[in-house]
Amino acid sequence: MVERLIAAVLWLYWRANRGFLERFAVALIGRNPGNVLLDPDGRAVVRELDRLLKMMTRAVFVQAALSVLVMPLWVPRKLPYSPLARLLLGLFLPVWSQVLRIVFCFRSAAGRARVVDTLFVRLGEQAAAEEDQLIKNIIVIGAVKTLLSGAYLDLDRTWNGLDYQRFQQRSWTPPSGPDLADPQRTPASTLLMQRRRTLAEVARKPAGSTTYLVIGSGAGGATAAYFIQQADPSARIVILETGPLVPNDALPDKLMESAASLYMNGGFTLSADEKTTFVQGRVVGGGTLLNNSVAWKPEGVWWDDVVVKRWERFGVTLDWARLDASYDAMLDLLNVRPVNPVVMPPMAQTLKDGFAAIGQTATTVKCNILDCIGCGRCNAGCRFGAKQSMNETTLPRLVAAGALLVPDAHVTGLMLDGEPGAQRCRGAYARDATGTDFQVEADRIVLAAGAFASTKILRRSGFSGALPGVRTVGKRFSGNMGTPVFGEFATRQYGARGIQVGYAIEMPRERMVIETAFGPPSSLGMEAPQWGPDFMGLLDRYNDVAVAVPVIGANAYGSINADLSSSGYTISYALDDDDWYRLTLGMKAAGQAMFAAGARRVCSTRFDATWANSPAELDAYFGAVGPLQYLKITTAHLQGGNVLHPDPAQGVVDLDMRVHGIDKLWIADASIIPSPITVNLQMTVMALAHYAAKSIVA
Repeated sequence: MVERLIAAVLWLYWRANRGFLERFAVALIGRNPGNVLLDPDGRAVVRELDRLLKMMTRAVFVQAALSVLVMPLWVPRKLPYSPLARLLLGLFLPVWSQVLRIVFCFRSAAGRARVVDTLFVRLGEQAAAEEDQLIKNIIVIGAVKTLLSGAYLDLDRTWNGLDYQRFQQRSWTPPSGPDLADPQRTPASTLLMQRRRTLAEVARKPAGSTTYLVIGSGAGGATAAYFIQQADPSARIVILETGPLVPNDALPDKLMESAASLYMNGGFTLSADEKTTFVQGRVVGGGTLLNNSVAWKPEGVWWDDVVVKRWERFGVTLDWARLDASYDAMLDLLNVRPVNPVVMPPMAQTLKDGFAAIGQTATTVKCNILDCIGCGRCNAGCRFGAKQSMNETTLPRLVAAGALLVPDAHVTGLMLDGEPGAQRCRGAYARDATGTDFQVEADRIVLAAGAFASTKILRRSGFSGALPGVRTVGKRFSGNMGTPVFGEFATRQYGARGIQVGYAIEMPRERMVIETAFGPPSSLGMEAPQWGPDFMGLLDRYNDVAVAVPVIGANAYGSINADLSSSGYTISYALDDDDWYRLTLGMKAAGQAMFAAGARRVCSTRFDATWANSPAELDAYFGAVGPLQYLKITTAHLQGGNVLHPDPAQGVVDLDMRVHGIDKLWIADASIIPSPITVNLQMTVMALAHYAAKSIVA
């Protein structure tokens, strides 16, 4: 009730600030009188943002509205030293900014642009030397910038102004048929839509067969269910997914719309200090529907050192030959192949040549795709059915053989009997889209909701570990962390005209890869740090920009903890010094490769939006990189939280993925990974789920 009241008050505040937001959006994005299609219309931007927020949860709207509420419009040139003075200033700024909003609306367009420029410049100057609650204004205003610029760049008018092409005509036809403007529904999507079930239909467990309940339909859940069915064809398999079932032809065309409707927390799940963004799918198919399709089987040093040796150092020794075979079991099933060079954008070849010039070899990534046309919008979901996600592979085979798939089924907890340390799971509590609660009964339960969600389900069930006083659930949480580097060229790169990720530079000794990566327009808006005329200038050169993303397997571990937020849980996480050092190496290498390939200048996501204008400037430019530069650190590869370990004092699941202290419950998702693997995650999650299936049906 209190949460609804707060949301209602914030909605009224949001409505009252529409005029301010419309004017602020124009000043933030920058004017472009020379290109009427790019010249921002503040009303259209805020209207689009309203539409997107309506798709998100109440919690996300509250977060967005609070960011607008506390966002300053003015900060002093120099912050006071006294803690008391800082406290008073921190309390004063949000109040004073409410007054300044009224003044802002009556300023001229040039005056509003000066206010925004002064605000960003002063915050950028302070960021390099300060670290306290006051400087978190940077994070708040960065969130508002992400929302407004992302909404602006999702408008059709903006796409036309950028000369952004929705697809490239190829000599072959994708699975959805020849009409690329209006893709047909694939047979797999048709079958899933026809066979979807409700909680009311699956809640009661019938006698006579074993019922397996799988919570989650992504890489782990769908794979575990598929191989359980292969091993036990007579089994009754129920798959619950908290997100919606969306057929390929109904997937959003725009990235922000996809994030709003198909991602956990609208794509804006932040760490407790709000400096790291965690991205996870919330839809049937999970991350496999929304990822870049990169299907990486760790081999060579990646396998020997990054997986086997690191996991064994932590105390995890699996049957490595059997796990290796589990990877192989997925390769043909998912049609994993090297990317067709025809669907590589010119940008990818430019960067490949640049890396070669500095002595680094770029390898063609392998993807689980079939007849991909390279539309470049993998993260919004594949409307053409080319991505061989769980929705196109294991899930339709499962339901064709009798499995029961229930979308929009929010699991609120597990049904546990017995005393702590010797409990038994007999199903799950779940709520449907109408708010009706059910008890879903099962003989064996597989938790595969993802690293964050699986941890929340265990904690909400009252389980924090098998041993009294020893909490293991939510511990040893980490991920593959990345941040983009942008290069501006004098020649057309057309990064958006092809597959999103084409080449990778492998640095296993540093536990790092650098991927050539580009996305639809809103991805640039959400990541690029520029504002005002500089941001609009970057958009004018949208087709001249190249992007490379260094990704590290982090050393640092955090935890998922209960708190007073709307979701009830938050992620406490921060990179350590070694992580920053390795990220810096990757960013420098990306910058060197870009200059070697002919880039005019290079920048990162650091808040002050400065550029390196020559190779000689790279050392100084990246020399002070760290948390105080407020780089945008993101991971879509959440790992850990319920890690593997034979000792219940150090892990949540044993080496068969069975939960310590709870009979009939297994975990088969990325939360069991004890140490980040660096490379793209989906194949490892699937291999672990395949590995676990043997013990689940035993």
